Amino acid sequence: MKNIVASSLIIIGKCILNIIYFFIKIFPTKNRITFISRQSNIKTLDFTLLEEELKKLSKNIDIVILCKKLNKGLKAKICYALYMFKMMYYIATSKVCIIDGYCIPISILKHKKRLIIIQIWHASGAIKKFGYQILGKNEGSSKEMAKLMCMHKNYSYLLAPSSITKNIYSQAFNIEKDKILIIGMPRLDYIQNNDEIIKNKFYSQYPNFKDKENILYIPTFRKDSNINLDEILNSKLDESKYNLIIRLHPLDKTYVNEKYLVDKEYNTYDLLKICDYIITDYSATLIEASLLEKPIFLYLYDYEKYNDNRGLNINIKKELSSFTARNFNDIVDKIEKKDYNINQIKNFRKKYIEVGNNNTNKLANFIINTMKER
Repeated sequence: MKNIVASSLIIIGKCILNIIYFFIKIFPTKNRITFISRQSNIKTLDFTLLEEELKKLSKNIDIVILCKKLNKGLKAKICYALYMFKMMYYIATSKVCIIDGYCIPISILKHKKRLIIIQIWHASGAIKKFGYQILGKNEGSSKEMAKLMCMHKNYSYLLAPSSITKNIYSQAFNIEKDKILIIGMPRLDYIQNNDEIIKNKFYSQYPNFKDKENILYIPTFRKDSNINLDEILNSKLDESKYNLIIRLHPLDKTYVNEKYLVDKEYNTYDLLKICDYIITDYSATLIEASLLEKPIFLYLYDYEKYNDNRGLNINIKKELSSFTARNFNDIVDKIEKKDYNINQIKNFRKKYIEVGNNNTNKLANFIINTMKER
């Protein structure tokens, strides 16, 4: 009964929004690009880099950036619903909309035919299955809800950093391959930029990180369980030789002692560049970090369970065999003994990131040229 009521409310809500949007679309289209994200309440790195590049290439484009997270709770949901009217206006009056995740008004509304919608996605690949690949699974949406919410519909283009990822994205987003562009996300340029200013600022703020080797642990988000933090903190990692930084997924509420945290002013990509060793698991950060060709260890203490519940697109145990471990102490041993084959990381990078380091400029030029054609 609850499902029937919820479905009915969604259908009614979609109809009302489309009726309102029909009249909003009367407003004329401007030479405008609108960025929309619900990954963050502040401008994301990808949006910042792309906005800067677009402004360099063209002086007469109006750029609007809308970033607001959809939080839990009735009040937050009502506020977000009201915020959608603002999004609807800017979508209706833009030539191009750029998003980095699922966006409700982008997917459920009927847009002007000339509107270009570009999905740049907040992950640079897909180690774990997602979207349409996991419909009906514990960590996925139900088929009914995906259909009701028009999940990942209306995209004109989607970015992918390699042909293999293009094939994965075609399944995960349920999108035709000819709409997927082999262009890297702007953040890939940022990762490859050896920013000494950021490093010097970091070492000035945290001088102890300059005298030891630094290890970054950045686990993926697990929907129904916390990360296996106790084993890490009780491991034989010698903290007189190594600094450990833990950077959790924004949705992960696991308590972490402040001694293992650093200021969020330094984004994940800054930390990848600063640290000597990286530890992750099923996170797409693995793909992004491979650009730096540093040792990246995979702490796979729940591999079978995770693979059964979620599923993986990549056989990481095979492709990065010298970097995988079920026990954290085994990773410590690998670091101490330098017991790994860095060529596996280099080969992994070549396979999953085919693009170079000029992605922001390529994407900005593509957007401007496409706008001229419409």
